[in-house]
Amino acid sequence: MVSCRSIMDSDSAAVVATASRVESVDELAELLRHLRRRQARRRGEPPLTYRELAGRTGWSHGSIGGYLTGKIVPPADRFDELVQLLDVAPEELGALADARDRVEEHTRADARDRVEEHTRTDARDRVEEHTRADEPGPAAQAADPSVPHQLPAAPDAFTGRAAAITRLDAAVSGAPGVGPGGGTVVVIGTAGVGKTALAVHWAHRVIERFPDGQLYVNLRGFGAGAEVTADEALRAFLTALGVAPDQVPAELDARIGLFRSLLTGRRVLVVLDNAAHAEQVRPLLPGGSGSLALVTSRNQLAGLVATDSAVPVTLDLLTAGETRRLFATRIGAARVEAEPAAVDAIAATCARLPLALVIVAARAAAHPDLPLGVLAHELRTERVLHDAGVRPVFDWSYQRLSAPAATLFRRLSLAPGPDVGRDAAAALLGEVHGEPAGAWRALAELTHASLLTEHAPGRFVAHDLLRAYAAELSGTLDDPADRDAATVRLLEHSLHTAHTAALLLDPHRTPLPGLPAAATPGTEAQALAWFAVEHHTLLAAVREAAATGHDGHAWRLAWTLVDHLDRRGHWPDLLAAQRVALASARRAGDAAGEAVSAHQLGRACIRMGDYDAATTHLELALDRYGHVGDDAGRARAHGNLGFIADRQARPRDAIGHLLRSLDLLRATGDQAGQGSALANLGWLYAASGEHREALDHCHQALELQQRIGDRTGEAYSWDSVGFIHHQLGEHEPAVECYRQALQLWREIGDRYGESETQTHLGDLHRAAGADAEARACWLAALTILEDLGHPDADQVRARVA
Repeated sequence: MVSCRSIMDSDSAAVVATASRVESVDELAELLRHLRRRQARRRGEPPLTYRELAGRTGWSHGSIGGYLTGKIVPPADRFDELVQLLDVAPEELGALADARDRVEEHTRADARDRVEEHTRTDARDRVEEHTRADEPGPAAQAADPSVPHQLPAAPDAFTGRAAAITRLDAAVSGAPGVGPGGGTVVVIGTAGVGKTALAVHWAHRVIERFPDGQLYVNLRGFGAGAEVTADEALRAFLTALGVAPDQVPAELDARIGLFRSLLTGRRVLVVLDNAAHAEQVRPLLPGGSGSLALVTSRNQLAGLVATDSAVPVTLDLLTAGETRRLFATRIGAARVEAEPAAVDAIAATCARLPLALVIVAARAAAHPDLPLGVLAHELRTERVLHDAGVRPVFDWSYQRLSAPAATLFRRLSLAPGPDVGRDAAAALLGEVHGEPAGAWRALAELTHASLLTEHAPGRFVAHDLLRAYAAELSGTLDDPADRDAATVRLLEHSLHTAHTAALLLDPHRTPLPGLPAAATPGTEAQALAWFAVEHHTLLAAVREAAATGHDGHAWRLAWTLVDHLDRRGHWPDLLAAQRVALASARRAGDAAGEAVSAHQLGRACIRMGDYDAATTHLELALDRYGHVGDDAGRARAHGNLGFIADRQARPRDAIGHLLRSLDLLRATGDQAGQGSALANLGWLYAASGEHREALDHCHQALELQQRIGDRTGEAYSWDSVGFIHHQLGEHEPAVECYRQALQLWREIGDRYGESETQTHLGDLHRAAGADAEARACWLAALTILEDLGHPDADQVRARVA
């Protein structure tokens, strides 16, 4: 550990020297804390608190704490702003920035090492499990070993609620009427009373009691948009527990049974937030005594209490003491002790609802010299409605926003998905070119006013009451044309960024015409990370575009999602998005869009194993591609039809489709497509016993793929050449080809491709009488296929048996 204690306050050279030795996030945080103390000594003032730093930057209190305690490496732009805020000398800036970059790279390398070690350990465990296949084991071993951690971040400065926490603690201590660590507890209370904050705070408090994982879902029972159904929530839970998307049962009863079977013998905390009714919750209850369901709702959910023995915990309004502690936590005990009557008056105006009180406390914190009595007077005299509650406080807080912040607040109600990023907010505000400084300042203002929460760096979310309030304001105050223009700008932003990211995932895809490249993301890794963050928002954007008549945006956005959803195994989402896309293209009378969407819908059906539906959609795509003269599209559709024919044991039909595909690809000059078609033809000829013809096609494919740098295609080709040598009885050349393929699969991170080659290599060893080597290869393939939940696992499992 690099110590900062020896740095002399006036010696910038010492700071530079210390920064040059920083290697870990803890050391970087210690250096930042030293700079914070140094600034305070130079100014003769106490060090800036986390809340003061949050107020000056617009970042969340939790983010500041993460940066200064070594939990989070600050993003580059935030790090630069933070060190400048701490009065860092110009000669120190470069060394500090280098230290941050070095720590970030070390952190990434450590993360990669941990992932690789987990993968290796899991593979060894699977090998041992299959080796002991005839030995009995505990029931828990049948479940996937993945442990989900889905809880949102713990709320900042949580205070009060002692009685409710005591009641919740009984849920894990086996108190009478609650159960020994299992069962169901329902937190009930009015809107804005703090149910979610309590549930998440308590869940983090007892997280060690549930070592097998924590599941969380916002059921959106009272917020904007459609409720989350039990079907949808179960699919998400099963995926988090390690079930491959294509292995999730179609029927609700089967999903419930699988979910409860996976939790048998495990201790999992299931948080079901914002539930509307018992029917939405009941299928999601874990069932066994080891796991606990924690439900929040504005309704009584009497059916759960009466039928499912759920224990109700009613959350009342804050007491006078709790209200004062809440204010003291946010603005300091001295101000509260100086004006206790003003705090009580504020609490009465806010109906002692935490959501309203936090908004008022945020204004008090932003104006430390403003007497609390003045705030109390403003609330009493300026509120729009006569009754107490959150709406008057919303009005009061909204009226004090700057014009850009007020506009952005209203327009955020137009954003699909659960949250919004900074750049999307800039698009809503109209800052689609240049630096989105105005939008970022507006976000900081809204966050500081507690009208938004930055729940993750650069991601903002509003309470559902605030979002509904913003939607009401927008519908009343904004011109419909302005609202539609903002929606279009947001869809355009999403489409341009997603299009750029999609081409980074697959540079050989034919770009959509007329779409300029976005500035970010710039690498494949950044594209993967961006899609992971925006996943739900983009799916919601597809639906929203279709629902609001922006059909062209709908099918194009769905197109951009194909590779992300396919790689991650989100095939039901892929299927749903492409169905919306095809309907949108048809409504718009866009034959090109219909061709593309039908093609991608066919591919989604292939992934789901529905070859008949896939054939129907692909034949429609062929027709539409022909109508618009897109020979490259026709070629790709023929390639997919060839894949289906091969899977249905129709090799001559498959060869016919691929030959037509190859002719079209040569005519269009698509070299990557030609390489893929040649390799697939080689495989099919080999399977038909035409080995010399097969080798000729595969070697042509390899030459082309190596020339254009198509590593995925090259891996497939090496695998096919290895298979052909195997068929010809040429063991050593086959082994070398398979090893070439395995190296490429691992470099590009294609686990399914690696499993195929491991299976083929195992077949080769078995044919040569090397049973131990064959078994090792098959088990390696089986480990991957079981992780992916791929149906090919059954065939490999049979080989092992």
